[in-house]
Amino acid sequence: MKLLKSFLILFIAISITSCSSSDDENSFELVATNLVGEYTLTAYESVETETATSSTGTETILSTTTKTRSSSTVVVILNANNTYSIDGILVMDSKTDQDENDDEIKDLDDTSGTYTLNIVSKTITLTPTTDESFIDGSFNIKTFKEDQIVLEQEVEGSGDVSISTTTDITLERN
Repeated sequence: MKLLKSFLILFIAISITSCSSSDDENSFELVATNLVGEYTLTAYESVETETATSSTGTETILSTTTKTRSSSTVVVILNANNTYSIDGILVMDSKTDQDENDDEIKDLDDTSGTYTLNIVSKTITLTPTTDESFIDGSFNIKTFKEDQIVLEQEVEGSGDVSISTTTDITLERN
């Protein structure tokens, strides 16, 4: 009976340690060489909140607009020389809290610029070559896998009337 208990304890211990090592197999190191490649934009969501601050400091939300990808054929290429290009058409469903729905179409052909990867803070900063760019600024890298990158950007507005925006973008490696 003691021998059976010993085998049972040994089996449980091996099972627990083998499960925890499977997480390591799914990790993909965030380094510049692993970032380089061609990606398809598969998800996009941007939430813009317009807030007014009174002279007493009271904040009131004036409106909230949510933009989500309804369809797209957008390809993002990250090159080894720290340049990027974006090509394609992005169709977004734009909905306000006043139930106003609009489709917004962005032609992203020939969008390009440079990027900087910060491995320590897990951020990527995109600097476009033109002022009117669809994707611009610093993004937190929420997920980095061999076949997927999920980026998040939070931009806080300031002043009496400000617009704060949170944007989530998912890119799938081609």
